[in-house]
Amino acid sequence: MCGITVAIKLAGRSRRASAETTAHNVNVGANLESQLASSLDAIKHRGPDSHGSWISPDGNIGLASCRLAINGLGPGGQQPFTSPDGSIHAVVNGELYDHHRIREEMAQLSGYQFQGGSDSEIVVALYEYYGVSFLSMLRGEFALCIYDSKTQLFLAARDRSGIKPLFWTVHDGTLLLASEAKALLPFGWQPEWDVRSIIEIGWLTEKRTIFKDLQKIRPGHYLTCLSLDHISEGQYWDHEYPDKDVRETRNEEDMIEGVRAKMLDAVRVRLQADVPVGIHLSGGIDSSVIAGMAKHLLDNGEVRLGGSEDQRLRCLGIAFDEGSGYDESGIAQNTANFLGVDFHKLHMNESELAANFEEAVWFDEQPHFELGFVGKHALSKLTRDSGLKTIISGQGSDEIFGGYDVFLRDFLREPDLAWPNSNLDESTRLQKLQETTMAMARANGSVTKTSHGNKIAPHLSSQIPSFAYGVSAPHLLPSPWVIQQFGLLSPQVSLIENMDVRARNLMRTKWHPLHAAEYVWNKTLLANMILTNLSDRTEMSHSVEGRVPFLDHHLIEYVNGLPPSMKIRYDPETGVMTEKWILRQASRPFITDELYMRKKHPYTAPTTYPLDGPMHRLMSRLITQSSVENLGFMDWEKTKGLVETAFQSQDRVAMMDVFALAQLVVLGQRFGMPRAER
Repeated sequence: MCGITVAIKLAGRSRRASAETTAHNVNVGANLESQLASSLDAIKHRGPDSHGSWISPDGNIGLASCRLAINGLGPGGQQPFTSPDGSIHAVVNGELYDHHRIREEMAQLSGYQFQGGSDSEIVVALYEYYGVSFLSMLRGEFALCIYDSKTQLFLAARDRSGIKPLFWTVHDGTLLLASEAKALLPFGWQPEWDVRSIIEIGWLTEKRTIFKDLQKIRPGHYLTCLSLDHISEGQYWDHEYPDKDVRETRNEEDMIEGVRAKMLDAVRVRLQADVPVGIHLSGGIDSSVIAGMAKHLLDNGEVRLGGSEDQRLRCLGIAFDEGSGYDESGIAQNTANFLGVDFHKLHMNESELAANFEEAVWFDEQPHFELGFVGKHALSKLTRDSGLKTIISGQGSDEIFGGYDVFLRDFLREPDLAWPNSNLDESTRLQKLQETTMAMARANGSVTKTSHGNKIAPHLSSQIPSFAYGVSAPHLLPSPWVIQQFGLLSPQVSLIENMDVRARNLMRTKWHPLHAAEYVWNKTLLANMILTNLSDRTEMSHSVEGRVPFLDHHLIEYVNGLPPSMKIRYDPETGVMTEKWILRQASRPFITDELYMRKKHPYTAPTTYPLDGPMHRLMSRLITQSSVENLGFMDWEKTKGLVETAFQSQDRVAMMDVFALAQLVVLGQRFGMPRAER
């Protein structure tokens, strides 16, 4: 696990001719070395254990890494990695599984001589033998960069689900890449607001960010720069789903056992490390079954925790105020008691949330719509203070098993022809569809119009999943010039228009609407919000590596191939629709009856706070006339009463708008952002 930074001076822009003197190359290299060191210092929280860099002899290329040592703790795990012949150089952020098997295979196939025990070193061996196609052989959470001096090929890639971040931009003729935006500041990059992306939340729905001209490498994609000139992007993996008209031939028990086996394997490999591994435990089934399976594997001797003779499993979680309606720590404690594991909880009251707010925003580098990210940021400090450098979480389960209630309408939009023996008859399906459609229309205002009330074209509305109608930018009342320049921007249209054309055609013709909704959610909210605000950034803010078993691509591919009725199941006796049905069955031996029966409750912090309390005082301090006007794209005259209105009315949506605006203010101040202009 690491933070990475790369700088490449592009040919024909800032690169010197080959006739330049060696002395000049030395000076250029020294300057680049200083920039790389400052860049790593900006993200040293991602890798406090050591740092290293490689700079090409001409000073035009630099790769650097700060290391959080998890596997191969000795000097052989120091990055950048270099091939035995000195031609290939690589930096890797994340964790790669099955690396022991791959090491043996590469030693036999190519005689590759590994320098240490780090899992990440397999990247160089695989690339040297297979070329770019090696990406399909990686299993884990990762972002990586490779430079091949023989072919003058630079390659950067990101894992299939976007668990680990990687950003890129071109500044002053230099291609820059880094794990976080703040790492680019030492290169002279001056961040500016991408106003259009903010207003239509392009930073949430696609590869844009809140910063102008700064992009993410998308999940399952790679970027190449050939001969230090031509930059292009490609895709090496994508979600696939079965034809909705083809009947499933497996029986229920076979599919349940298949899910259980894939889950156990995903948990097993993520328990392996040279340092202790813990579990982030909430009151939901997802993290609880992870804990249950981990305890099962440890008790059966199928895996051992590294870094200590103590094999007790440690779990940590958040406790919000009792009576708030958001505290699940009692249920988490019940799970810990059931499993016989340690459980340490962090109480996050209003004062603690307010005290940690600004620091958490700085690490996240983008807004979030509620304060759960602040709690996760503080939980990571408790994790690190408890002596844990690696944590396993339950993120990603709802995305593949149809766990969110917003998926219900998409499940009901068409019959499940792949599983015709479903208990859901056609008349009941249509009745339930009407009920959920009316409920969503009441919640979102419409299921056929944009956030501005404009009718969505029929060819688009049929492809937009139900959850997208609830996706909108906070009601931040942009300045008149923003509307004049960009018009009424629609997050819903932006979301679907940025989907891959091939996938959109499959969504329209081959995939069941539930699977289409899962696809879009995975490509947008999962990668760009949940895995950012609630995972990598909040974990790495205190040097904690996060591992995500539910996003193991072997498990994803298996679950994607299941019929929709295995994910959401109707009970004709009770009239209840049960989400994540097959996960509940696969998890049954490892969880309590309480969790088996419990309905999904998404993790969030309390959404309203009283007048004159710590949160009210913080928001009033951050949201002022000068701070809002310094953004440049907000209308203060329409915004100035927002804080008082939200706290006086105790309106949840208004409070979310306040939090989002405050986060933009903090980011503008911390990054030194200039005022946005027309």
